[in-house]
Formats: sequence, structure tokens, C-alpha cells
Amino acid sequence: METKFYEFSQNNSGGSFDVDENVCHRVIIEAKNENEAIEKFTPMTDNQSGSCPCCGERWYISPSEIDLNYYAKNGYKASIYTHYKDYEARWLAMYGKFKRNEEPKLKKDMFEVFETQVFFESVEDYCQFMANTYGWTTPDIRIHYLNGSKLDIFKQGIDQQQ
Repeated sequence: METKFYEFSQNNSGGSFDVDENVCHRVIIEAKNENEAIEKFTPMTDNQSGSCPCCGERWYISPSEIDLNYYAKNGYKASIYTHYKDYEARWLAMYGKFKRNEEPKLKKDMFEVFETQVFFESVEDYCQFMANTYGWTTPDIRIHYLNGSKLDIFKQGIDQQQ
């Protein structure tokens, strides 16, 4: 039986995130299909705070499928803005452990960034990248596996709030 991983993202509704034994900023559900993932996820949000008139709904109940084959082949852009004096060290601390085909370089888009593509070989790699990039809660991501086990993923690397 082939399973997939589905990502549910929490909105910072009302200026905070809800965190408990089941949810945090991002929740990943392993399931056979999207409907099964939604069925597993929905009861987890029963005791969560609701929406805010200015910020909107707390949870996006339309999950995104994590396409590991795509990320293993095409990668994901990993970048750090160069306004940090230690941007190279920050990049290495946050993304240096991920597989890449070339070393990061300075690139000019709208802003100057230090970047390259990184590749994920597992859902845990994908989640660690997302936690390092967008980590706002403790834990930052919680994976709910089909067998009932859970894995908490915490941001690693340099705190970008410095």
C-alpha cells in the first residue's frame, strides 16, 4: 500500500499559533489519500482557537501533498539574504546538511541572496528544511505517521530573529 504525506499549515490567526500534543505550526499527516488525511486531521483541531476577523481562519483544511519525487529531482531553493553579515555561516547552519548539486552562490534577484537548490530524500528532510526556514513554534512541525507514531521537528541552525 502506497501512502503519501499531506501538509496542513496553521495561520497566525489573532497573533499566535496553537500548539498541543497534536498540532503546531505545520502538521504532516501520512495517509492513503487526501480525504483520509483530512479525516485524521480534522478532529485534531476541535479544541483549537478559531479564526480572527482580520487574520482569517486558523487552519487551511485543504492540505498540500508533499511530492518527494519532485523535490528529489528538482530540489527547493534555499537562500539567505545578504543583509546578515554572517550570511554564509547562517546558510551552512540552516541548510548545509541537505544534499545539493552545487555550492551556494551570491545571486541578485529583487535583493541579493546566497542560495542554491537543495534536495530532499525523505519527508523528514523536507520537514527539517521547512522548520529551519519557517519555524515559529516549538515544535515547528509534527509528523503523524500512518502507524500512529509521531515525530516532532524543531528548527536547527542560527536563530534568524537576531
